[in-house]
Amino acid sequence: MAWMLRRCVNSLVCRQGRSLAYGKTPDAHQGSILHGAVPQEAGQAIGVAEVFVVSLPEVRTSPVRIALIYLALGCLWILFSDQLVAWLFAGTGTDMLSKAQTFKGWVFVLVSAVLIGWLVHQSLQKLEHATSFMTLQSSMIEHAHTGILAADAGRRIIYANPAIARMNNVRLDRVLGRPLSEFRSGAHDDAFYDQLWQEVESSGLWQGEVVAWRRDGSMYNQWVTVTRVNDSKQKAAYYILFITDITEEKADKERLRYLAFYDPLTDLPNRAMMSDHIRNALRQTSEQGDCQVALMFIDLDDFKTINESYGHQLGDRLLQVAGQRILQTLSDGHELGRFGGDEFVVMMPRVTDQQQVEQLATALLDALGAGFRLDDNTRVMVRASIGICLACGDRAGDNLGAVSRLFSQADSALSEAKLAGKNTFAFYNADMTRLARRRLELEEALTTGLALNQFELFYQPVYSIGTGELTGAEALIRWRHPEWGLVSPGEFIPLTEETGLIVELGEWVLREAAGQVRQWLDQGLEPGSVAINVSSRQLMRGHFPGILKQAVENAGIPAHRLEMELTESSLLALGDRTTELLAEMRATGARLAVDDFGTGYSSLSYLRRFKVDKLKIDSSFVNELAMEGGGEGIVKAIIRMGQAMDLEVQAEGVELESQLVTLAELGCDSFQGFLRAAPMPAGEFQNLLTSIRSG
Repeated sequence: MAWMLRRCVNSLVCRQGRSLAYGKTPDAHQGSILHGAVPQEAGQAIGVAEVFVVSLPEVRTSPVRIALIYLALGCLWILFSDQLVAWLFAGTGTDMLSKAQTFKGWVFVLVSAVLIGWLVHQSLQKLEHATSFMTLQSSMIEHAHTGILAADAGRRIIYANPAIARMNNVRLDRVLGRPLSEFRSGAHDDAFYDQLWQEVESSGLWQGEVVAWRRDGSMYNQWVTVTRVNDSKQKAAYYILFITDITEEKADKERLRYLAFYDPLTDLPNRAMMSDHIRNALRQTSEQGDCQVALMFIDLDDFKTINESYGHQLGDRLLQVAGQRILQTLSDGHELGRFGGDEFVVMMPRVTDQQQVEQLATALLDALGAGFRLDDNTRVMVRASIGICLACGDRAGDNLGAVSRLFSQADSALSEAKLAGKNTFAFYNADMTRLARRRLELEEALTTGLALNQFELFYQPVYSIGTGELTGAEALIRWRHPEWGLVSPGEFIPLTEETGLIVELGEWVLREAAGQVRQWLDQGLEPGSVAINVSSRQLMRGHFPGILKQAVENAGIPAHRLEMELTESSLLALGDRTTELLAEMRATGARLAVDDFGTGYSSLSYLRRFKVDKLKIDSSFVNELAMEGGGEGIVKAIIRMGQAMDLEVQAEGVELESQLVTLAELGCDSFQGFLRAAPMPAGEFQNLLTSIRSG
């Protein structure tokens, strides 16, 4: 059997070269029916067999060689030995010549014995070497992971290695002697096998994938190489089959393909597959505008809170059931995907009316807002925001940039929906793109502005209502961009909050204001106390009391010259740390004020607990004082509350004389606003202080 397998493998090697050892695809004329690449494992198995076979030493017919050599030596000895003896012993007596003849015979026997022994030894060595290789090859075949079958000319199995038994979960004695056709799984029709054997008979080789069955009835995938071994008359004598189980390899490839195009948590298409579907939808949609493709970005509101409250396991469960709920709401032709996090994507092809999109968006919000039961003990209420964009058809929809623009537009619309209060939907418009670009420009310019010292402080005076005297000022940051001029604080301050730049910017404001107060004091001016707005991010990141103390010490000013303004929401966001943090800030000697009082969670209990010096009435309440039936009651309540707790009360945004009169009547202590002075650069405020001193 070994010689037959050697012939088979040598034939296979000659046909395919060494490429099979590296798993390369056979030449086209060799004709795999499935035209698939040779699996690497199968190719390596054949390559290993090739190495062992072509390395076998040749073992010639040694007895014949020995006989021929002996015959040649004998003939030469007969022809020349007598003449040699006569020549050597010429002139000697008969007795000496007789002894020489006897000696000649012994020499012949000795030389023959040595030569024959040496030849036999060489032949035995080569035979032993060949036998060792045969044993090694036989062991390789017996222990190979690749299954090997040999069949006779009638295609009956005459040999099978143990890998066949392991692969098919069957004993070898149930395989031997049976025709190959009995092992067909039924997964392929007769035409498949007819073409297979036709190719084997015509080219001597076939390779391809075959679905086989095991004894327990289960199916698995094989990579099969069939080769024909011819006899001396070039007729088929045997067929050799190399079989590799590629079931796991195919499963791994399928798994990788699945991960490349599907979200493993929800089994929904991912960004790559949805992008492909959207491109196809754009190509299939008319460019004339009679129908469009709608794209929805759906984001679960406050999902992070749910994830942190109930754990990631229930958070994942929420994403799964939310995906199922969305699928149940969609109609035929709609497609749903998940891009990651809590963001789902819906595509609606062939939209003829925007009302269709609005109806689906409303249905989705209702479905997601109905609540979810995550397990027997957990039910959560979830809301969602939806961003929508519409696109006309694009016959050149292979352009990835077009799909990326749609994603950006839907994402911009989603941000608009969240800004509108969440639990709603918004359609994309061109202004969103403009605002998004402006945001990117601002973010990049902010970082540069900090490095190039493009920021400066304006100061808005604060006056006593009772005496009209200047008691201090509020420091307000301004950004003087070299190209854009003064940038509105309402445009860049929220961005610094989101990006975290507010921490670095706030520290700069603190140092700048403290240094400016030192400069005014050195000039004999009386600026009063300067109020500085402090962001909640500054309080939560780093040790702000330490930064405040260092700024005061570096400037060399009394700490009460600085007043830290904190909003109600920032105080409450600190939680249990608030009391400790405020105590540390008070320990520096700086004053504390609650800014925009009345707009947040105003409470007597937290005012009593937090120990502040001043309440600032928000400008929205002051503005209502000029209206009939306005907010006088709220302002009056705040002032009375401050008086009861021995706190100074200051009004913001006073623009009318009537507002100031009302505040005076209600007992407000101080005010700031355009009625007396707008925010001004440090130089102008210094001039104001100088004029006050001059009297």
